[in-house]
Amino acid sequence: MIESLLRRKVDKRPEEVILEGRILFLTEDAALIRSQIEGHDLDPANIPPLRNDISTDEITPAYICYYFDEKLGEFVYLGLKCGDEFPIQRGSVKNGGFAISVSGKRRGKGSSREQSPYAEIAAGIKLVVAENIERIYKQNCQNLGLLTSTDFEILKKIAAGHSITLDEFTRGEDEITRQIIEYGGLFAFNIARLQGKAAVPPINTGKRPMTLAENVREIWRRHHQAVEAEDRKALRELARVGTGERADRADRRAGAPGDDHARRRAAREAADESGRVEAARGHRQLVGDHLARGEQDDRAVRVQ
Repeated sequence: MIESLLRRKVDKRPEEVILEGRILFLTEDAALIRSQIEGHDLDPANIPPLRNDISTDEITPAYICYYFDEKLGEFVYLGLKCGDEFPIQRGSVKNGGFAISVSGKRRGKGSSREQSPYAEIAAGIKLVVAENIERIYKQNCQNLGLLTSTDFEILKKIAAGHSITLDEFTRGEDEITRQIIEYGGLFAFNIARLQGKAAVPPINTGKRPMTLAENVREIWRRHHQAVEAEDRKALRELARVGTGERADRADRRAGAPGDDHARRRAAREAADESGRVEAARGHRQLVGDHLARGEQDDRAVRVQ
């Protein structure tokens, strides 16, 4: 599998992005949305009031999240409510030729479901524009390759047929996010990393107080090291006792009387030590499992 990824063609997006397609304004007025679906375009220079607080449940209602492929594109915005109406029907966006989706404040609030930006992409949406965009939804968009912007002036340029420079979408982002956007998503970025075309910047954080999560992680790490040290010590002691027992057996074979009391005590100590070793091994495994789950959670944060 790694070999196939190393051979896969992966390139950055062009410096000039051309977005061809219609603009869908998610307005407060349900009639205006139906009008756009029927083929009437609104003027980007005269935008009517837009829906605020569009949640991911409105973009992809929970009952359609059983789908996990491009079929999601048929259901995008099915949960969008304007007043008492739900103006968008199955397939409306996908069949309408829309490439840009526009809304008001706090777009993408609610649960952090990746199905929402994926459904938009599957419906043909390449760019979402809003006054502000919720963090997790925005990161999901970036990871899947859906462009985002809070600059409404872009809409006039797109309507006029002009290209948009790629740095319009990467400006102000950290180095890793910038590269994810440039390569069109997290998967493509990681393929580029495997091929040596992209790199994660080194960590150069200076000394600072640890966060609560970092403190907990450090406590577990030190505890794990202590358990390992005790485990090694117990194994060495067990080996030493075992060597003594072998020497006693050799004495007995040679006819030496030995000290029966000492031998019995050594045997009991060996048995006790063996029990402690097994307990230490079990505890170490428990700590290791906790650390492994913590590392998985850390990696999951970036995907979300």
